[in-house]
Amino acid sequence: MRPWDDPNLHRDGHDPRSAYVERFWIAVLGPSAVWLLRLLAREFDELAPGENLRLDLESTAQRLGLQHRGGRQSTFMRTIDRCRTFDLAHFENDDVLIVRRQIPPVPRRLHVRMPRELRAEIGRWTRTVGHTDFSVGETRLLATCMLMLGHGLHESAERLVMLGLAPRAANEATAWAWADRCVRPHATRGV
Repeated sequence: MRPWDDPNLHRDGHDPRSAYVERFWIAVLGPSAVWLLRLLAREFDELAPGENLRLDLESTAQRLGLQHRGGRQSTFMRTIDRCRTFDLAHFENDDVLIVRRQIPPVPRRLHVRMPRELRAEIGRWTRTVGHTDFSVGETRLLATCMLMLGHGLHESAERLVMLGLAPRAANEATAWAWADRCVRPHATRGV
């Protein structure tokens, strides 16, 4: 398996382990496909640059609580097919599966698969302009605070969205704060 890095999703994409994917994609994709994407995201994070991920299908299926008897109709293969159906993975050849590292926003045409309350909530996550009026510096400070409080990268961005920032602004501020934290881990940071 290899990661599929799509530059178009660097700003608007969501980590498979994010609350967005759990909240919205699970209603469309199903829980086993979401858990597969999460498992692969963790595995990809541990790879060295240029290294491919080699997984035993039987063992991976068992880690997800699924069966894989080697056929196309096994629950594990159907899970992979769901990821392919929604353009989250594709086969390069018979031996290599390419899987997205960032999950796109749920397409509008798929919102009908969601319960009514999720359809109402997803609008807050897909807008490009937030309803708050923070400067770039304030947004970065908020993201830095979220990280200092112990929230992870993706959880911090999601909390900023819940505060009223547009997802793009939240992702940019959190990425900046994360990079700043990594570059200057012991220095006093300015915004």
